[in-house]
Amino acid sequence: MNLFDGFAMAFSDLRKHPLRALLTTLGIVIGIGTVVSVVAIGDGARVLTLNEIQQTGGTHIVEIYRNPWQRSSRGGTLSQTARQVVRGRWTYNRGEDLEFDDAVAIETRAPSVVQAVPELDNNDVNASVEGNTKNARLVGTTSGYQRSHNWYVLEGRFLNDRDVERGATVGIIGAQLAQDLFGEMDPIGLEIRAQRFRQHWGDSFDMRLKIIGVMERKGDTGATEGWDDTIIMPLTTFQQRVTGSKRLERIRAEVADVTQIEQSVQEIEAVLSRQHPGPQNQYEIWMATEELQTAEKVSLIMKLMLGGIASIALLVAGIGIMNIMLISVTERTKEIGLRKAIGARRRDILFQFLVESAALSLGGGILGAGFGYVLGNATANLISRLVWEGTQWPVVFSPISVIIAFIVAVSVGITFGLYPASKAARLSPIEALRYE
Repeated sequence: MNLFDGFAMAFSDLRKHPLRALLTTLGIVIGIGTVVSVVAIGDGARVLTLNEIQQTGGTHIVEIYRNPWQRSSRGGTLSQTARQVVRGRWTYNRGEDLEFDDAVAIETRAPSVVQAVPELDNNDVNASVEGNTKNARLVGTTSGYQRSHNWYVLEGRFLNDRDVERGATVGIIGAQLAQDLFGEMDPIGLEIRAQRFRQHWGDSFDMRLKIIGVMERKGDTGATEGWDDTIIMPLTTFQQRVTGSKRLERIRAEVADVTQIEQSVQEIEAVLSRQHPGPQNQYEIWMATEELQTAEKVSLIMKLMLGGIASIALLVAGIGIMNIMLISVTERTKEIGLRKAIGARRRDILFQFLVESAALSLGGGILGAGFGYVLGNATANLISRLVWEGTQWPVVFSPISVIIAFIVAVSVGITFGLYPASKAARLSPIEALRYE
């Protein structure tokens, strides 16, 4: 019996009991569908994170900031370091604030850094125009802000070095803020009032800024939430009119190539140690690539956890296939005896039942791939609506994952069909023909 005859006979036997075959493959359908959908959702998490990183500047961005609190450290052995992670106390960071000179030093002395952009922000500002008021975010920065955030002016112009040098009272506003406060009116050249009053904290301010530009719309979801309600102004104006000090919130450095991220971190730490001699680890350094690595770890954990559940479903499905194949051997004992009596070899019988069990699981794999596609899209829609509103979670269906799913399905069928097939192949023709 050749391969084609084996498949033809196997599918002919399966067609005799279509409902039984469908119910038998149900576990395979659920298991394979879960595997395909989990891989698609997990890979989508990486794509979503990468898209957000690209939207906010790219993977070649490094941020430097001073955390007001740091974990205290004592001792230098490995065991002592491990205990500090669990029992270390958070203490006030007595390191010096970052200043504009630090950004200049990083940009000029760190060879792998293309530009270093200083930033300040205030997330609780009232922006008003002729009685229309809206809560906004105020940002103080320099001309490199556009490039470092991958966010560019749509109308008018952005800040230039002259605006920063003379502390100009000018501003660029986000697209949504422009729409809410000015409606259909062109805001370029008009004034916007930015104010905040806090009697007990001493950070009150009230100033008018001439609008010189409107930023392109970023969308109010994910990492760019609130960007479209932003007022961007010169760093020096922010320091003079808002904070009254030279400190910075952060420095956003752009690295020439993503492969130089680790090198750039070492260079930045060396520059800062010369700028601010004193205790080590005064400043935190965040890399955009860390977000991508975190997303990949979360994706892997999710795949392993749900993959384990899918494996249980496949195990149960395999047991179901074994059970049905044993019943099939019992029902067709006389048929097996007759085939052996007319010349069928042991390997022909073995092959026939193995092909039948593999066909069951392969059919379940095909249905499972379709089920996984539907399940993956449905899960992504639920995440977008209930977990992360406003964000369309991407679903990435990889041909490799589908091929692996098919291989797993066939392997399950052959593995769990091997015992019933060998039992059928061992039957004696005389005993099989006498079976009632």
